[in-house]
Amino acid sequence: MPHNPIRVVVGPANYFSHPGSFNHLHDFFTDEQLSRAVWIYGKRAIAAAQTKLPPAFGLPGAKHILFRGHCSESDVQQLAAESGDDRSVVIGVGGGALLDTAKALARRLGLPFVAAPTIAATCAAWTPLSVWYNDAGQALHYEIFDDANFMVLVETGDYPQCTATISAGGDR
Repeated sequence: MPHNPIRVVVGPANYFSHPGSFNHLHDFFTDEQLSRAVWIYGKRAIAAAQTKLPPAFGLPGAKHILFRGHCSESDVQQLAAESGDDRSVVIGVGGGALLDTAKALARRLGLPFVAAPTIAATCAAWTPLSVWYNDAGQALHYEIFDDANFMVLVETGDYPQCTATISAGGDR
């Protein structure tokens, strides 16, 4: 019988799933910290979530990065450079590929990660791992992190662009 080691990693420290869940950011982060947040999102995801975003999204100093790539080493390096070095939290708004990328960035920067999934069919908000790709989008491997995501915010209110297959905008 083969021996496969089992690795247990806890789930997110904080999980909120209800209309208005974005407002819980202020329960854990000050305005000063949120003004140093880096928000990473996809085009469709941010359009779908626009009416749900908390005031923290518009704070002066908060960094906003529209992401169109893959969870690849070059993309994570680019995001780290764009983020700057005075950030306090990484907040990802999107589907699985985007959340995996934002998780990898948060670990790279040594910051807490807040996941705001906009698609119901992803485990990326919950799982403490990222699937890595090359720049052409071919899966390479996955990386299991030693810590869980700090927070998951599932906005369960109706999204105006919702379809039968996509909760709120898909991956990007």
